[in-house]
Amino acid sequence: MTIQHVPFGLRIEGHSFVDVCDVARGKKCDCICPSCHTPLIARQGEEKQWHFAHATRKVDKTDKECDFSFFVSVRMMARQVIETGIRVALPEYKCSITRQAKGTHFREEFLVTKQTTIELKDVHKEVLFSNCVVDIVGKVQGFSFAIYFTHPNRPLPTDLHVSDNQQCGVLEIRLDDTHHLFKGNNTSGTRQLDRLQSFLQSDLTSKSWVFHPRKESMKKEAYERLNSNVASYQIKPHSTPTHSNHGSRVLHQYKDPWLTPRNISIVPPPPTPKRTAKFKCIMCNCQWQASLPGKPTCPKCHSHLYASEVSSR
Repeated sequence: MTIQHVPFGLRIEGHSFVDVCDVARGKKCDCICPSCHTPLIARQGEEKQWHFAHATRKVDKTDKECDFSFFVSVRMMARQVIETGIRVALPEYKCSITRQAKGTHFREEFLVTKQTTIELKDVHKEVLFSNCVVDIVGKVQGFSFAIYFTHPNRPLPTDLHVSDNQQCGVLEIRLDDTHHLFKGNNTSGTRQLDRLQSFLQSDLTSKSWVFHPRKESMKKEAYERLNSNVASYQIKPHSTPTHSNHGSRVLHQYKDPWLTPRNISIVPPPPTPKRTAKFKCIMCNCQWQASLPGKPTCPKCHSHLYASEVSSR
């Protein structure tokens, strides 16, 4: 099936979305396109994948070109499927933070949530949520959960990245590649509706977390671990080779003084040079200068754990 075809039609009687397998053939399907409201024809041949097609491009009251009828059709049916009640698999949510300090790149990963499966209760379609209209809002163990379907003509709103409800979850489900779901013929006995339901239930690659209530707390703990690693990190001194009196032969310093050759003296490492650096607190965004070596303590937070070096001289 190509994106010019319509896998699900909007039945005029009852105003519900239906599979092409569940209607009469041809114009008797009594369905319209959910995008442009043009009458549809149910094509149920013996060779090609069954699908809906627009009756004509010159039908009265068709006020726009219907380029995205496929995605609108799939999105509307997906909302209807989730509203009826299914279990939805959710992907794992991992994040990471980084920091550059002491000439080294530090990185800390943290797990926000493991892969899990939920079943939404009290589901509502097309609800105003965080200053934008989302496709689905339901309840998971008493907490709000929102779903937003995206496709090439429907990007994710930026308002969903920061939710007013700090006890909610927001999930994006991408429909960009769903036309691959409906490429098989109907001889297998699998309806397009069943394929879409299986996709919504099991597919993980199409789903991404937009907002999770535990992310900020897990991120704060990760910053504490990261800054603790930075504070305990010791810069390893470079070993200086010592040339013997025999020409090009190089002898390296020995840690055990009893094994040190008599003609080689151990030179202690040079002291760490003092310098002044500019720091920024990742928690309160305060900036200040501090002398190193030493602990760059934030003048507002009174802690060095969140200090990030910006520049030095």
